[in-house]
Amino acid sequence: MSNSGVFDLVAISTNQSFIQRCAHLASRFSFDFSHYDNPDTFSNDTTDAGSVKCFILDCTKFSNIHEAAGPIQVARQMMDKSYIICILDARVKPEQMELLKKSGANLIILDTEFTSNSKLEFITSQVIKSAYLPIKVTDLILDSSLEAPLYMLMPKNQKYLKVYKPGLNIGNEFLCRYEDADELYLHRNDVSKWLEYVKSFPADEEHQEVRNCRAQFIKLQQVFLDLVLILSDQTSSTSFSDGKLLFEDCKKFTKDLLTSLEKVRYPWQIINNSSVGDFGSVERGTAIAAYAGLLSRKSNIGEPERVMLAALLSDIGILLLSPAATEKIREQKAGKLSAEEKMEFEKHPIFSVNQILSKRIPLDDDVRNMIMLSHERTDQKGFPNQPSPNKITEDSALVRLSQEIDQCLTIRMGDIKKDFAAAFQAFIEAKLEVGDGYSLATLYKLRPHFKVTS
Repeated sequence: MSNSGVFDLVAISTNQSFIQRCAHLASRFSFDFSHYDNPDTFSNDTTDAGSVKCFILDCTKFSNIHEAAGPIQVARQMMDKSYIICILDARVKPEQMELLKKSGANLIILDTEFTSNSKLEFITSQVIKSAYLPIKVTDLILDSSLEAPLYMLMPKNQKYLKVYKPGLNIGNEFLCRYEDADELYLHRNDVSKWLEYVKSFPADEEHQEVRNCRAQFIKLQQVFLDLVLILSDQTSSTSFSDGKLLFEDCKKFTKDLLTSLEKVRYPWQIINNSSVGDFGSVERGTAIAAYAGLLSRKSNIGEPERVMLAALLSDIGILLLSPAATEKIREQKAGKLSAEEKMEFEKHPIFSVNQILSKRIPLDDDVRNMIMLSHERTDQKGFPNQPSPNKITEDSALVRLSQEIDQCLTIRMGDIKKDFAAAFQAFIEAKLEVGDGYSLATLYKLRPHFKVTS
């Protein structure tokens, strides 16, 4: 009997522990989930295979790499737009994995990583929940048209409802209808169309600067996600070359975003505070980088573009933590980490640096140092190395401070929006009162710049 249900996540395996791993992940992130023994069974049982957002295929049972390529090709033919993850035996040589990428797999994860780290959690959360990026309704222009669909997030079931068809005129009735929503959503695949729209339909001068700035934010957000996905990929030559290109794009787009932020009157308000994918500081890397770059520029602490890059990359090592550990961190229950999980968590800045270097991506010494110091404190209660206070640079303190600012101000699904200016001011005053492992000299240097109107 055919199943017409639309699934976020489908797993293909005959291994019960494999299915249980995927089912637990789906329950933690509220994904619509199903599993099948093989692609043919799935094909016979569904009428809407193409709507599956993410497809996880267990290829560990195949002794020959060419045998694994067949099911991937079948899956890709059924689901031309789905994100296909292949779980592969760790004994397969990296150069052999290229065949599976050519057959249609988007990503290769080794079986040894499938249960031991949180790459799968991050990737699925981004592909499924963060497949859509928020755009401001005020950035839409009357009597214009966009060559991409727009969606509204339904708060009760956290699903996306299409509210605009590509090419239609955006009239006054449409703008009034969604004015109170503040944000509509665009699929990541349509970012280039949105950027073209912003360029083709300009607003008045001041509003256009704001629109350009938000567009730069989206560009960096997209390329950063692509970089993290490449860092998670186990194929060799493709991920090395692509990783270097994406890293260079990240450097360019951080510079472009910073330049754009400096042109707007209220730069703090440009930074997107909506969290959709629920993966904390890794997902929020773009916002954290924007805060850090602005503070660096305004306070003359460090080199802003390098500070931004360090802030962007400092927490990607969290993906190498166990699923149990990242679940507690996502739920803001770090205090409940076991001793082993806490030890693991406190090594993640080292993991971040190693992940980048493992793809032969060149990190200059300043950026590497900031990443390593991004969770250190002057009271020596930080991690991973607890150096003497005079070893903690001001620019690395900006990275940690920006992470905490973002955590304070991020709006998650179901949260009531905070008053930005009040929350911002209260945050810095609290830091000045208790120190909280920061140099007071650094905090006083920053204090004049913690104004929403600056």
